[in-house]
Amino acid sequence: MNFEIKRQLNTLELSDLAEVIEKNENNLNLLDMSYDERIELMLEELITTRRNRLITRLIKNAELKYPNAALESFDYKTRELKAETINAIASMGFLNQATNIIITGPTGAGKTYLASMLGVEACKQTYRTHYVRMSDMLMHVKNHRDNLREQVRFRKRLGNYKLLIIDEWLSYKVDEKELKFIYELIEHRCGINSTIFVSQYGVKEWHERLCGGALADSIMDRIIHNSYPIPTNEVNLRKLYDSKKVEMIFDNKNN
Repeated sequence: MNFEIKRQLNTLELSDLAEVIEKNENNLNLLDMSYDERIELMLEELITTRRNRLITRLIKNAELKYPNAALESFDYKTRELKAETINAIASMGFLNQATNIIITGPTGAGKTYLASMLGVEACKQTYRTHYVRMSDMLMHVKNHRDNLREQVRFRKRLGNYKLLIIDEWLSYKVDEKELKFIYELIEHRCGINSTIFVSQYGVKEWHERLCGGALADSIMDRIIHNSYPIPTNEVNLRKLYDSKKVEMIFDNKNN
């Protein structure tokens, strides 16, 4: 490739296009192809490169607890979950209906990993995704209690993600101002974007933990009527997997 053309492509942030062209300059397989076929082949390679780069960036920006969580290695048997169900959810069809996912179960049951895995799958389909612990979300609200502009900016940012994952949902009871923020956030997302709620508490306990009353009614009404529940079993996966790691370490030392 001409040096000056390559320099200008790099200046225009088209260095990946230059790389694809240079890579295929000496590709003997292209000699038997027509001009259109060669162009299509290089453009497909460019699209794949850029798509992979976009996915990597989306996963990084999502701030998932487990960014390497993979559908391919998901342990259905131990979790007692149907592969057909999880694969159907992982296809992200629920995002088109702005349906919520509710993952509930005891501590250590792998709820966060499951939510992260769904977040990774959303990123693979180029949906803007974000993970946040409820305690961190409300701490941000508390730290900007007197800054209404920042609260609105933060709420809109969370509200606009195609998929928002709220972990540790209702692990702590909320005060009146926090409750109002939660209501405005859920109202912003309702019917437009999907939210994954990850909680140790069953849905029947949510109303009380939302302080009861009219706002709790409104929040619940906007969440549960268009949601799909995924209850996890009682197996403590953290304990199970950590025990296996310890066994492997000592087995290796003994050998």
